[in-house]
Amino acid sequence: MNLFIVKQFQSSITRYPLVSLDNKYFSMDTLRIFIRSGCSMKPDQNHYTKKVTMKFSSLFKLMAVLFVLFLLVSCVGTQNQPDQAAAPSVKKLEKQYDTLLFSPFTANAEIATDYPQAAKELQHSMMTTLQMEKQFKKIDIASNNQPADGKTLIIKANITDLRIVNGAARFWGGAMAGSSGVELSLQLIDSATQKVIRDEKMSSWNNAFGAAWSGSDNTLLDDMGKIVAQNVIDSMPTH
Repeated sequence: MNLFIVKQFQSSITRYPLVSLDNKYFSMDTLRIFIRSGCSMKPDQNHYTKKVTMKFSSLFKLMAVLFVLFLLVSCVGTQNQPDQAAAPSVKKLEKQYDTLLFSPFTANAEIATDYPQAAKELQHSMMTTLQMEKQFKKIDIASNNQPADGKTLIIKANITDLRIVNGAARFWGGAMAGSSGVELSLQLIDSATQKVIRDEKMSSWNNAFGAAWSGSDNTLLDDMGKIVAQNVIDSMPTH
């Protein structure tokens, strides 16, 4: 501890020395009290250090609490979505079809208003995927004058639920913005008998955490079209 007497002040009563420490002045009597009691001569500095430590500790606790809440919200959102890992195997149709005709896909009224191009995007993705597989002789749009054919399958689909998280919500909310997903009703109709031979519900919901990094919200309908196309392919008997 570097103490030094800086000057002596003359008062009307007595002459006394002052001791300087860190630009603070103490009388000799005060200095003796500090030394005898073992007190630190830098109480202000210790107090400041404690305040800084407390602030960092509080900030760390706040960040930990927010992180836990973030995980809880995201996990709840994921648990509310359908389990896609346990999807059942596709049941085979009774016979093979070599021609696929698509009736224009539709969507419920509210979805058609909010997402006017959703049905077209889904159908386009499905048809493109099937054409690339080159497993069928013909893939086209159904028409009224199309002749009935025992090897022709008519495909219809109606979107019953759709939620796409927009870019701004995903950017600011991340995983807490929730999942994007689509649900639809798929019908397969035998062209010769006009009998519905397959009527099933299908759905796909992305993972909120994955969507925050991969941008899968924007490819939801395209991905779903590929899933439905694969379902039709897997429905065909092997021989």
